[in-house]
Amino acid sequence: MTRSLLDIPKFRDYLGKRILLSVATDEKRVALTFDDGPNPRHTPALLDMLGAKGIRATFFVVGRWARKFPHLLERTVREGHEVGNHSDIHVPLSLLPARLIRREINVTERVIVGATGVRPRFLRPPMGWFNDKVLSIAKKMGYRPVIGSIHPRDSNKPGAKFIVDYVLPRVEPGGIIILHDGGRRVVSDRSQTVRAVDRISDQLLQHGYRFETMSELVR
Repeated sequence: MTRSLLDIPKFRDYLGKRILLSVATDEKRVALTFDDGPNPRHTPALLDMLGAKGIRATFFVVGRWARKFPHLLERTVREGHEVGNHSDIHVPLSLLPARLIRREINVTERVIVGATGVRPRFLRPPMGWFNDKVLSIAKKMGYRPVIGSIHPRDSNKPGAKFIVDYVLPRVEPGGIIILHDGGRRVVSDRSQTVRAVDRISDQLLQHGYRFETMSELVR
């Protein structure tokens, strides 16, 4: 099983001092998060599933997809989930000048507010790429930058079983699971993720975990 950099203790400790990876708690609370949507096929499937189980999650949306499918953002918030900012066109923010970093964040924020009436609180840098400039700008704009603690690289389509087997042993109180409901194209296939989430959520619910939005987890 391929390891993520988040599996390396020294790297994780270093990263955790600069950006939010997880929350310190003894309670069985965890955040389920999804990137790169909204997607007209997979986002509704996840919302249906999560709603049936009474689970709240956080969706880090890309501006260019949010503009095409604002009704999915509205539904996401209406059903009790949270929407976060994942930039406008999903480029590494750390490679951009300050004005373009601000634009990437601002454009997406306007779409989210327009569709939901709610200003996002959290920013997840695309691909997890960030530097001091990105963190400083995000914080000045009122955002809490976050990555997460468990990343099975589900966007590479390793199979639902791999995703489940990767995530479950790594879950601990205060963890933040990174998954994907969208991708670079509208036709990006995230069906493996949807199937994996069904199994992951059932297992964690059986073990007494409570799924919370990012705002609930860090309150």
